Amino acid sequence: MSLLALFNIGKSTLFASQTALSVTSNNIANVNTPGFNRQEVILDVASSVNIGNGYVGRGVTVSGIRRHYDSFIQSQLIDQHQKYGRSSALNNALSQIEQVFNEAKDMGLSMSLMDYFNAWHDVATNPEGQPQRTVLLQRADALVLTAEQMERGILDTLKQTNKEIDDTVNRINSIASDVAVLNGKIVQIEAGLGSEKANDLRDQRDNLLNELSNLVEFTSYEDKNGSLTVMVGNRNLTYQEATNPLSTKINEDGYKDLYLGGINITANINNGRLGGVISVRDDIETKPLTGIRRLIASLTKEINALHRLGYGLDASTGNDFFNPLQLSTKDYSSGADITATITDPSQLTLDEYNISFDAGNNYYVYNKQTGALAASGVYSSGGTIAFDGIEMVITGTITATDRFFVSPLTDAIKNFGVSISEPTKVAAASSNTGLPGDNTKALLIAQLSDSSMTNLGNSTFMNYYSGLVSSVGTMSRGASDGLKFDENLLSKLNNMRESVSGVSLDEEAVNLIRFQRSFEAGAKMIKVTDELLQSILNL
Repeated sequence: MSLLALFNIGKSTLFASQTALSVTSNNIANVNTPGFNRQEVILDVASSVNIGNGYVGRGVTVSGIRRHYDSFIQSQLIDQHQKYGRSSALNNALSQIEQVFNEAKDMGLSMSLMDYFNAWHDVATNPEGQPQRTVLLQRADALVLTAEQMERGILDTLKQTNKEIDDTVNRINSIASDVAVLNGKIVQIEAGLGSEKANDLRDQRDNLLNELSNLVEFTSYEDKNGSLTVMVGNRNLTYQEATNPLSTKINEDGYKDLYLGGINITANINNGRLGGVISVRDDIETKPLTGIRRLIASLTKEINALHRLGYGLDASTGNDFFNPLQLSTKDYSSGADITATITDPSQLTLDEYNISFDAGNNYYVYNKQTGALAASGVYSSGGTIAFDGIEMVITGTITATDRFFVSPLTDAIKNFGVSISEPTKVAAASSNTGLPGDNTKALLIAQLSDSSMTNLGNSTFMNYYSGLVSSVGTMSRGASDGLKFDENLLSKLNNMRESVSGVSLDEEAVNLIRFQRSFEAGAKMIKVTDELLQSILNL
């Protein structure tokens, strides 16, 4: 081997050490960069040369830069990010609902309800007293105000879910665009690298996927060129360098549904923040919102039924104490209209009803809560459909896809209010012959507070409301516990990832010194070779 070959060996040492120093320095610089995967220089022996008596090495070569990355841990992280996103959305929404039902400091509905019935007891104690009757009307107004505030708080939370869905969808589309751009760059770079990878770009893409998984449930796969396809709701969100934006539309119930490629994928989204928001809005509507409305509807029905039969100090009778219940309808038809009225309040179940049709022009009325068939028959435009104290009239042309919805609960709190304004019209007496001292009807109304109501599952008003508060608390506590569990598991997975891919400053400091010494040794080798060559030239 000639002296000139020593220069090449020294040069290879310098280049390899310089590359190793650059990679080490890059690791140190990105020690706090989220999603960064530690990199390592892979050094190989350069091909040796035959000198007759054997083979002599020709230095060192950099065969690649390894990215410390565990695909199994990354897939677990994505899955856990999706669960954490769902738990976070559930916890945020249900904690707001819990505040609506907060009974601390005696400021909730239970106190208003108790004060209202206590006012009826006071009227029964002194049925001819004007102050007791005035206080009763004031307590009734306070009850109405509390119920309205609670419903408003619940509805505000539900409205917030629509806004959150829009904001989340916008961020998802932004991430999808960034992933598509990175797909193009990765494919372009790796096409000329053989087995090498565009490590930094892949880190960026994984970081985006972690954020995306927190927002929405998705699956992904990578093709042989390094391009990643992301699927949401079994449809492509990102494919190579193209994106298929996610969009929203208001559905028949006023909530936002998710669409991808013109297809409604809402039912396919269970995890991520979107999955959590979609799930929690259904839970809020079917439990706390429907529950508080049913309570007020039952209170209105029972109080009015007794009060209409009583007599006021002015001998008036047949007066509702609260505004009577009204039916709310929803028309999911393009060629027909529906009107619904309450004909017998005593027969009301306070359940909601779905009306559907078949190809034979037959109608079917199903109880939404129980699933039982309440009425059926042949549809005739303008004909009366009667069931459970309700009469409906549907006019127009119907098809098998048409449907309607009737509810005594939707507007129960919206229409809730004290129907009488004069204290003398408070019906404390059961007949006009016992005035003014008759308190029979006032006692019966006061005793309703301890009576079991069939339409409340045989619970009293207070017990039903207490169960509602307990249910909300249980839901909120469950969401909080679920969030803590998912948060702890996510933290453990991040620690596992850090153990494989994280940067250790101590280790990198040792590497820095090691490669520095290697560089210095290579430089020394070149210097010594230069001195030897000068000695030969000076002979």
